[in-house]
Amino acid sequence: MGLFKSKEQRRIERDIEIRKGISQIKRHIRSLEKSEKDYLKKARRAKQISSEQQLSFLKSTLKKTAAQKRLMERQLLNIETALQIKNQAEAHSQFAKSINAVSRSIAEMFGNTDLTQTQGDFERAMAQAQSMEERMEIFLDLANETMLGETGSSEELVTDEEIDALIESEVAESEGKGIDEAISKGLKEIEKELGKE
Repeated sequence: MGLFKSKEQRRIERDIEIRKGISQIKRHIRSLEKSEKDYLKKARRAKQISSEQQLSFLKSTLKKTAAQKRLMERQLLNIETALQIKNQAEAHSQFAKSINAVSRSIAEMFGNTDLTQTQGDFERAMAQAQSMEERMEIFLDLANETMLGETGSSEELVTDEEIDALIESEVAESEGKGIDEAISKGLKEIEKELGKE
């Protein structure tokens, strides 16, 4: 089963082992701290009863315990630092993979896009649109001549004077509405005043 594990599964298993190791070291440090406190209490009692031999032995044991605790604390610090460096390396690796994926995506996009071809197609389309517009104008002129007996281009079907007249008419109508509203308002005010009396 272990032969067919994915990279992610192996990474997770390594993380679990690291965390187990950290937990064991922390438990051992706590145990050493407890032993240190116990040895200190016993050393105090040995001093109180003036037992130099017991005191000497407890001092030696305390020294070994403190040294072992310091060693375990250094190991813990080394493992935690190594874990932090590993996590940073994984983050950098993931960043590099993401950038690589984005780069490949951009390269594929531009690899599939021929800007020269696109520009040529655009210019042809614009020329065809212009040509179509000109042909439509000619067609409308011919249709007017045939159906109405009129001549002239489609632009002349509505003259500048007609546009000016439409604008003037709109302005007059708008002003008329304003006057009508003012008159209506004035009449309502007069009715109110008369109603009060």
